[in-house]
Amino acid sequence: MNRCFRGLFLVLVIAGTSAGFVSGQTSGPATADAKGVSYEVASFSAELHRIAAILDKNPGVRETEALRDSLPAHWTVVTSSVEYSISSEPLRNALKSRSLDNAKVWTNHLAEEVESSTKLPGGSTEARTKLDKILAGPEFGAVRPPNALELLKQRINRWLEEMVLKLFGGISRHPIGGEILFWLLVLVAVGVIAMWVFRFIASRDRVQSLPPGAAAIASRTWQEWLRAARQAAKEGNYREAVHCAYWAGIARLEDAGVVPKDRTKTPREYLRLVTEAAPGQLAASSTHREPLTTLTRKLELIWYANRGARPEDYRESLRQLEALGCSLE
Repeated sequence: MNRCFRGLFLVLVIAGTSAGFVSGQTSGPATADAKGVSYEVASFSAELHRIAAILDKNPGVRETEALRDSLPAHWTVVTSSVEYSISSEPLRNALKSRSLDNAKVWTNHLAEEVESSTKLPGGSTEARTKLDKILAGPEFGAVRPPNALELLKQRINRWLEEMVLKLFGGISRHPIGGEILFWLLVLVAVGVIAMWVFRFIASRDRVQSLPPGAAAIASRTWQEWLRAARQAAKEGNYREAVHCAYWAGIARLEDAGVVPKDRTKTPREYLRLVTEAAPGQLAASSTHREPLTTLTRKLELIWYANRGARPEDYRESLRQLEALGCSLE
């Protein structure tokens, strides 16, 4: 028994509360009935040592059964002010399964706890405080009775299990009906798979039937992009303003025929179209190269790298738009 459970048992013995297999009642006379035997602390400790001595001899099956049958359902331990009831079920279960080592460990530990409980200082108030501190630990956080929802789920699961067992029990008595049910389930499974395959193929056909580049053409003119940039700047969202200014420049180059109307291209691909020389030319024109280079760098730093945008960045973007031929009036 680790230190946590050792301390828990000791405090439970002192406090006389109902927890685990130890429960306390109000003081009264030591009585014996058919299910329990009353002891004082010293006599109970002696009884545990007697049981431990029998277990140390590794008794046979008959001796083990005789020891188990001689155990009461619980031991009642009486002190000067409190009476405790300690269940013997863990020991009886260990003896029933012939787990003699577990029975020895349980008996010896219980004897140690009973003997050491008389040496603990303080009264029930201190013991209750210790108990509350132990039970507040994370290892006891999940220890609770099931709530109403969990009980309902358990009842539903039991009902479903009973229904399934009844169903298969009836099938075993009627083999022809069971065979019919089996093939019916096979047909349902095949139908579900066929429907899934059909939907998958149909969705692919719809995608492939779309005209290439139909959704890639810009839906805004450069004037609309410019108005969106100015509105974003007015609201203080300079990151969005720089983003809209870039696309205003791309839309202006599309109108001029410098780049194709294909929005599937990346900013770097647009820039490559402007900076690389056309077939038959020695070098690309710098008329559009420098403004677009500046707009692309601003977009990459502010939009993609998520750096902060300032009013100066927005004004610089407007200057580059003007260099591309966008009228800012």
